[in-house]
Amino acid sequence: MDKDTQSLLLKVSEELTERDASGMIFLCGKYLKEGEKENMKDGMALFSSLKKKSYISKDNLLFVKELLSRIGRRDILKNVLNITDTEIKELERSFQKISKYRSVLYDIAVNLCSEETEKFIFLLDGDIRHTEKLNKAKCMMLVLCEMEKQMKISEGDLHILNSYLVDIGRSDLSDKIKYFENEQNNQRQGADARFEKMSIQEEPPSDVNVSSIQPDDIRNDLSSENIEVEEYKLDKIPHGLCIIVDNHNFKNHEQRKGTEKDADAIEKVFKSRNYGVIRHKDLTGEGILKIMKYYADKCHNDYDSFICFVLSHGEKGIVFGTDWEEVPVKDITNCFNGLKCPSLVGKPKVFFIQACQGDKFDPGVTYASDNNTAMYVGDAKTLPVTADFLTAFACVEDYVSLRSTVTGSVYIQTLCTVLQNHQFFQTNLTDILTKVQDKVAEEDLPMKQNGKAVTVKQMPKHESTLRKKLILPLPSNGQQAS
Repeated sequence: MDKDTQSLLLKVSEELTERDASGMIFLCGKYLKEGEKENMKDGMALFSSLKKKSYISKDNLLFVKELLSRIGRRDILKNVLNITDTEIKELERSFQKISKYRSVLYDIAVNLCSEETEKFIFLLDGDIRHTEKLNKAKCMMLVLCEMEKQMKISEGDLHILNSYLVDIGRSDLSDKIKYFENEQNNQRQGADARFEKMSIQEEPPSDVNVSSIQPDDIRNDLSSENIEVEEYKLDKIPHGLCIIVDNHNFKNHEQRKGTEKDADAIEKVFKSRNYGVIRHKDLTGEGILKIMKYYADKCHNDYDSFICFVLSHGEKGIVFGTDWEEVPVKDITNCFNGLKCPSLVGKPKVFFIQACQGDKFDPGVTYASDNNTAMYVGDAKTLPVTADFLTAFACVEDYVSLRSTVTGSVYIQTLCTVLQNHQFFQTNLTDILTKVQDKVAEEDLPMKQNGKAVTVKQMPKHESTLRKKLILPLPSNGQQAS
């Protein structure tokens, strides 16, 4: 970690009280081992541990910000980390690192006075060991940690805690537990409903023993402990390579004008996010596969992701080289599967295909445009080896994708615009792609067809085998790419 970030974390640590540090350590929960918590006394020790585990880094202080927000130290967020009120509200809307379970326990701990904590320990005597040690400390966070260690409470079982809170007259805190449990039940029921719908729609293969698959198996997999979806770690600098294949000049065909605007926009966005951007222009079909195999053979141990854009003409499931040789998209992605590129196993591999998937146009209403309107033209652990891929297409199968010869393709330009919007800086990439799909689908795109001005539609799509949330790193300056 660089010196400036270390100095910043030291300033944060110096502002923390002993109670603040204890609260932050408690909120970390599963991110810290029990032995670490016992020996951890201040913010410096906490930050050092989180740094070693790669939960915080120079370009990602989200965990620190959430912890400060949760313990109510907005003053540190504003005065030391220079975060605005608007950014704090956005941060507090949905914590990504701190679990709701941990947050509920923290609320209970800080809202009990020492006298109430003493009563709680008295009621607890007989249920857990070491109450004499807890009596000396009179700290509810220690009580809750001891209850967890002795398996008297867990994310899926808070009935003892709930019962004793009622007994000491704190039904208001009991209500927090009930609210949390209702939320968890609703999530589980929603998950069960989705699986039930799947089981109705899909017949199992003939070789599957249906009787061996019980509803309890599903519920166990979806226990409250597992509902929280992990994030891919993106903390190495650079985070990975971003390869751009930009096919502009095709044999015996007019140029793909506007494609350079797409390549420029992509480079700007991903350079600002600390990716090593490399552009390859005008590759033949053989050249595309050759360059993919070259990067697949490289060692990616010093990177934690891989991004690739292919800007070209295409048809259903294929892209064209500049010599019109067909390259199946699956052949491109397969170069990076777990068998052929072991140094990217477990790491996200993202492919964006800006090319047609066919020759159909999705027609819209008649549109009378003037000469100033840009016209769009058609762009013709052990893990499964296919895990951790995300492939995004500019359009659905059988249809054309659209590109302005002046401003670039509608899909890539929309994607880059959304990625540059600070509102989406902490958003899962699959959610960003859904937003991009919505924005593109809403557009009425003017073009010439058989000499007439018409409007057409475009519907992008994406396919994913990602196992975790993929939240792209923030731009290095913390602002939009300019």
